[in-house]
Amino acid sequence: MKHNWIKHSLIYSFIILLISCEKDIVIELNDQPDQLVMYSFIYPDSALSLHFSKSQSILSVPSYKQVENARFRITINGENQGTYILPADTVWSSWKEFSFEKGDDVVVEAFEREGDTIRVESYIPLSIPILRKDTSTVNYNYSEGGLEQFLKTKITFEDPASQENFYQLHIIREGFGTIGEDAYYTRSIVDFEKEDPVFIQKDQSGSLLQGLDFQGLFSDELLNGNSYTINVNIPMDYLFFDYYEEKIKISIYLYHHTKDYYDYFRSTILSAGYDGFYNGLPIFDPVRIHNNIEGGLGLVSGMVFDVDSIVLYR
Repeated sequence: MKHNWIKHSLIYSFIILLISCEKDIVIELNDQPDQLVMYSFIYPDSALSLHFSKSQSILSVPSYKQVENARFRITINGENQGTYILPADTVWSSWKEFSFEKGDDVVVEAFEREGDTIRVESYIPLSIPILRKDTSTVNYNYSEGGLEQFLKTKITFEDPASQENFYQLHIIREGFGTIGEDAYYTRSIVDFEKEDPVFIQKDQSGSLLQGLDFQGLFSDELLNGNSYTINVNIPMDYLFFDYYEEKIKISIYLYHHTKDYYDYFRSTILSAGYDGFYNGLPIFDPVRIHNNIEGGLGLVSGMVFDVDSIVLYR
């Protein structure tokens, strides 16, 4: 009998201990109202591709929701192009009605029929031509005893004076061939070495952490309105033919961006820690993604590019 009393006393004590250790933690989330979201990247001589949606609560599973009864109005160089109904069954829509040229000023307003309105101003920059391209093969010795070859490529262009300019050097590899009677095609982004000073200037960090790859993005901080030659090393692996390829085309794109796109692109890379750069770090400052939409979220920006190519045949 005494043994049972002790047993029950221990059980009751354990239950009381569990109850006394329970603690409610109240988390107050700053639940912001849903906001309209708009994205568009406008090229000259191209149809307008427009994203329009609404943001969701941080606790929602979908990251956005479609908007019904939405309209948008577009103005090009001060001339109203009309008001159009945005489709309710998709967040991306294409509009061939509009014609854009380099240097155009663009204003886009979008709104729910009886709700919020957002507005953005942007422009299409003028293209910066590639004046000259020179290539040569270079061997690099490594301390491990290996030897790696690069196609040393020099790209010369003229930076316009009396204005801030923002650029991106982007290189694409394409392979062409046949498999029997069918066309064979491959396409990949060239991961080139970014050791030229324009890629590692102080404005490129934006963070206490160094070494992030901004994917060829740079400003004219070092150019000062002068002619400049960028040195780029393209690994020779990109110039080897695969089994079905008969032709390889390496296209070098020199993009001229707006400051809004430059800030947006940099902030997305800093926020994500490109290629897992932040992995393993216990703490780092959060980065706000750049936004140029008045009254909402997103980015609308014009952009333009010039391109030069290297073509190899088997």
